[in-house]
Amino acid sequence: MNVLVIATLYPNESQPVHAVFVEQRVVAMARRFPVRVLCPVPWFPFTGWMGRYRHRASIPRREVRHGIPVEYPRFLSVPKFLKPLDGVFLGLACRAATRRIAREFPVDRIDAHLAFPDGFGAVWLGRRLGVPVSVTLRGHDVNDLPDYPVRRRQVAWTLRHADAVFAVADALRDAAVELGAPPERTRTVANGVDPERFSPRDRREARRELGLPEDGRVVLSVGHLVERKGFHHVVRALPRVLRDAPDARLVIVGAPGEEGDFTAGVETAIRETGLEDRVRLVGAVRNEELAPWYSAADLFVLASAKEGRPNVVLEALACGTPVVATRVWGTPELVSRPEVGRLVDRVDPETLGEALAWGLTRPWNRDVIASHAGSFSWESAAEIVERELRSFGAKGERA
Repeated sequence: MNVLVIATLYPNESQPVHAVFVEQRVVAMARRFPVRVLCPVPWFPFTGWMGRYRHRASIPRREVRHGIPVEYPRFLSVPKFLKPLDGVFLGLACRAATRRIAREFPVDRIDAHLAFPDGFGAVWLGRRLGVPVSVTLRGHDVNDLPDYPVRRRQVAWTLRHADAVFAVADALRDAAVELGAPPERTRTVANGVDPERFSPRDRREARRELGLPEDGRVVLSVGHLVERKGFHHVVRALPRVLRDAPDARLVIVGAPGEEGDFTAGVETAIRETGLEDRVRLVGAVRNEELAPWYSAADLFVLASAKEGRPNVVLEALACGTPVVATRVWGTPELVSRPEVGRLVDRVDPETLGEALAWGLTRPWNRDVIASHAGSFSWESAAEIVERELRSFGAKGERA
C-alpha cells in the first residue's frame, strides 16, 4: 500500500520547526508502509518581494526528511482575492507531481491534512486517480469557518466525499459530523508524543543547560509569535502572578509563523507592564531541542484563542510539567484531570493570573503528569490510520 501524503503544513529545511506534528505522524506511518509527501507551497508573482511571504522563495523543491521523499510543488494562491480557488489550484499542482512519480510510486491511497485547501484538492485528485482519500482535521480548518461562508461549503463538500475523516480531537470530530461528515466514516486520531524525546529530567540541570537562574519559578509558553497564541495575555497576567509568586519569571519560546508576526504586540505588553526584567523572548527552538525548556519550567501556559489539539501541551505534560491552558477545542481532552493542570475560560489578567499563581504555588507529582501524557503515542495514531486505509478497496469501498 503506497500512501501519498498531501499537507501544506510540513517542515522544510528553511522552516524546520513548522508543523512538526504532521511530520511526526507521517514518520510513524512510514514505519508501517511506503509513504511519499507532497507539501504544496502557495505562490503568486512577486512572492519573494513581500515581507510575510518572502520565506516561501527559500523553500526547496524537494528534499528527503527522515528517509521520506518530500516534494514542495508550487500552486497559485492570491491572498484575499482568489482564496476560494486554492483547493482547485492545489489539486492541479498535486496531479502534475503525481504523474511525475507514478512509475516509481503508484499511489494507492491519499492522506491529506487540513480540510481546506489540502483535503478539497486531495478529494478532487483522488476521484481522478480512482483511489480512496482520508482527510485529517487539525483545528483552524474548522474553527475559522463561520468567517468564511464559501470555505464552509467547500469543507462540507470535502467531508461528505472523503472516504475517511480523521480528527485530532473529539470536539473536532463532532464539528465534522455537524458539517456533514458521515459518522460511520469519521473518527478521532489523536496526536501523539515521542517519549524518547519528551520525558522528565532534573529541573536544575535543565536550567543550567539553558542558562536560566536555578532559583525562582519559571512559567513557560511555546508557539509561533502570532496573536491567537495569546502571549500578550500571559505577559499582562504576570503582575497578578507576582503578588503570590514574587520570584516568578516568564519564558516565551517561538518565532513568527505563517499567520503573521505579533512580536511587536508582545513587546508592547512587556513594556507597558514594566516587566522587561521578568520576561525572556527566546526565539525559535527546534522540536528536538524543546525538552530541556519544558523540564526547566515549573508551569506551562497556553493562552490560545483557537487550537486543535495542541502538541505543546502534550509535550509539556510528557516532561512532567503541569499546564494552565484556555478551554478551546481539544485542549480539555489533554488537561482532563486536576492532577495535571487547570483550564481557564477567560484570559483577562486577573483570571489568567490567578490560575498561573495557583499552578506555581501548589505541589505537583511530575511522574503522575508524565504518565498521563504517556497514553498518547504516534504509534497508536499510525496504527489507526493504517487500519482505516487498508480497509478500503481500490475505489474507496470498505474491504
